[in-house]
Amino acid sequence: MTKMPNKVFGEMFFDTGWETQSEINLWGKSYSIKVRANAYYEEDEITAEQEASYLSFKDKQIEKLHLVETLLLQYAVNLSSEQLNTRFTPKTLIIWDNGNYALLFSDTNDSDNGIAVILYPTEEIMSQDEYLTYNNY
Repeated sequence: MTKMPNKVFGEMFFDTGWETQSEINLWGKSYSIKVRANAYYEEDEITAEQEASYLSFKDKQIEKLHLVETLLLQYAVNLSSEQLNTRFTPKTLIIWDNGNYALLFSDTNDSDNGIAVILYPTEEIMSQDEYLTYNNY
């Protein structure tokens, strides 16, 4: 497995994209997630846009994760915060080469698809399948 140090992401490993691990907090609970800088080939460098987006996410992480919680509450209107954290589990922060990014979740109500909470350039929720197809993953 190829690895590469990056001044913003830290040590990255290539597995159908450059990946590392990170911790986030949602609903008062800590989660280990993948952070993926999308790349098609091991020779592909992490872009300046990917670095800028990850720095922005890290800098505004509390606000961004609060936004995620708010969007999920609006998406699943009949669920409480406690029910949200049993239905949705954050898995991957995916950052595209143009800097767009979303937090991908597994969804116990739709285990085949999951959902994507888009955080940049828009703020919305859609199925992972739709999001990944839209971004030509």
